[in-house]
Parts: sequence; C-alpha cells; structure tokens
Amino acid sequence: MSEGSCNNGYFFSKAALLGTGLIGGSIGIALRERRLVEKIVGYDSDRQACLEAVRKGAADTAAETAIEAVKGADLVILAVPVLSTVVLLEEILPALKKNTVVTDVGSSKGWIMDAVEKLMPGSAFFIGGHPMAGSEESGISGAEPALLENAIYVLTPPPHFPEALLKKVLNMIEETGAQPLVLEPATHDRIVAFVSHLPHMTAAALVQSVSGSDDMELVRTLAAGGFRDSTRIALGNARLWRDICISNRQALMDAFKAFRRSFDSIQKYLEENNEEAVEEYLQQARDYRKNIPHRGRGILPELYEIVVLVRDTPGVIGHLAGLLGNAGINIDSIEILHVRELAGGSIRLGFRKKDQQQQALNLLNEKGFVAHSKE
Repeated sequence: MSEGSCNNGYFFSKAALLGTGLIGGSIGIALRERRLVEKIVGYDSDRQACLEAVRKGAADTAAETAIEAVKGADLVILAVPVLSTVVLLEEILPALKKNTVVTDVGSSKGWIMDAVEKLMPGSAFFIGGHPMAGSEESGISGAEPALLENAIYVLTPPPHFPEALLKKVLNMIEETGAQPLVLEPATHDRIVAFVSHLPHMTAAALVQSVSGSDDMELVRTLAAGGFRDSTRIALGNARLWRDICISNRQALMDAFKAFRRSFDSIQKYLEENNEEAVEEYLQQARDYRKNIPHRGRGILPELYEIVVLVRDTPGVIGHLAGLLGNAGINIDSIEILHVRELAGGSIRLGFRKKDQQQQALNLLNEKGFVAHSKE
C-alpha cells in the first residue's frame, strides 16, 4: 500500500458510490478488489442497477437513498452525468461529515468546479476527477476494473486543497492501475474538447452525413474498417454526451472553429485541384499522428515500444499477448495500427521498462513474429 493510506491499511474507511453505471461500477470494483477502501455503500436512482452493482462486487451494500449512503462516509464518489453532479451534491451536503473527501468523474471540470466553489462547506473537501476511460457499453453490466488500467485519471483540486489529502487521493488512484494527472480545470476542458469531445462530435456528424442516404444498403456493405473505426465512439451514451457538450460548450465551440479552419483548407486545395497541397496536408497529419501514441519524456512516464507485424488470422492478438504474459512481460499499452482494408497489419505494444521492451522483442522474434523496436 502506498504512502498516504490510513492506519488500518485502507485509504478510506467508508466510501459512498453514488451512481453505479459503467464508470462508477468500474471504480467500485477496482477499489474493492484491491482493498483500497474498507467498505463501499452504493446508491443509484435505478434500484436494480444498484443491486446488480452489489452482486458484481462494485459495492458491499445498497442504500435506499443518497443521504443514507453518504452518512459516515469519508469518501464520496459522484459517478453521475455532469449536469446531475451538482444537483446530487446539493442533496447530500447536509449529511457530509467533517473532512469528507468528495469527488466526481465528469468529463468537463470548469463548470463543476465553479458550481462546487459556491456550495461546499468549509468542513468538507471537493476534488474534481475525470477517469479518461470508457467503452461503447453502458451501465453496470459493462463495468470492469480493467477499464482503469493505464488510463489517465485527471484530478483538478481547488486552491488550498490540503496537500496530505491530495497525496492520499493520488496514491489511491495509482493503486487502481490508473495514472493520475493533476491539471487546472480550464486546461483540462480546453484539451479534452480537442482530443475527446470534438472526436465524438465529428464521429456523430459523420454517421449523420450518411444516415439519410438513398444507398443505405451499399453504405452498410462498404462501411469497412475505416468507417467503423472512425465512428465507433458515436456509440457512446447520448445523455452523458449531451451533458458533456452543454457543460463544456465554450471550449467545444472553440474546437469546432479550429476544426472548420482545417477542414476548409483541405476543401480549398481540392477545389483548386492542388495535388501538392493535398499531399502535404495529409503528410503533415500522418507525421503528427505517428507521434501521438508514443509517450515521451514529460508529464507521464515514458513508454518503450515495439511494432509487430501480424497476419489477419483469428486469435493472433491473443496468442501474442499470451506469449508475453506467460513470460511475465506486462503490456502497458496496445494499439492496432492498420485497419483491414489497408495493406499489411501491425500492432504497437508499449512497455514501462526498457528491459521489458527488449525481452518482448527477443521473445517475439524467436517465436517467428517480425518485430522491431520503435525509439
């Protein structure tokens, strides 16, 4: 257990998990499986979802009300849609005990932090949180602690948040397998507007652009890997994304403006039949994108990567991962680089340690894979 845990070996004695959906359920399971909190009391407006969370191991017991859940809790996790977070906080404020730590999981932080500043009593502490993880699944049925593994977990503490409490929360998050990162709310919102919220909106727009086509059968037939990969995130929960868009709308609108400028550029080059400009535009995008998966030196630990060429055969990824797992080599990140309709197929694997990168490289080459390191 990391420094910052309680004397009894847990970070917190009682946690209240308000919202037992995909993210809340995944956090609850991770906290219980790794014995980071002594007890979790769950509450959800959907009673059956809360009972399922108990059965699945995301909570020890299910409370009838949010007030009941937070009584005596020294950690409260608000795992509800962004626009519901402040409403729920207002409801539970009278029941918070002294020095309780309250956090949320919302994908926008400025709106929440501004509202919380006017609400929180001086006897309790609020720290914004955003686990940057998710899937097309929704609800407790999709909850899985592996969702947090290696995910960036942003924290936005307000000014004067106690240093000891911050260290405790940081260490607890790290123990779940996630990678905590402290940011200013405005910085968080500006960046996620580009790298998370804008991609979701463009995916939705791309789907909408073909949804009314007279050739829907052909669209369904020809919509191969590129279209599916580009639009996968449009499968996200519509209510959650409505709240994200509204609560972070200024930063998102700024991202729209930058996107339009870029899109207008490539449209102009095509109208001019400017072959060189089109190629340069695409090459610049390719070069920049190639660097994104690599985590260089900076605010997060460096990843050591290898690229493995694979055949398009069933089970090849599982076989590759199994070989490394049986050898005790942990994969920190994995990315499929080529979609089906492109030539070849390759997988990028990332490792936290240089020696693991070399061990993986040696093992895979010995087993007949074509692999090379990526510096």
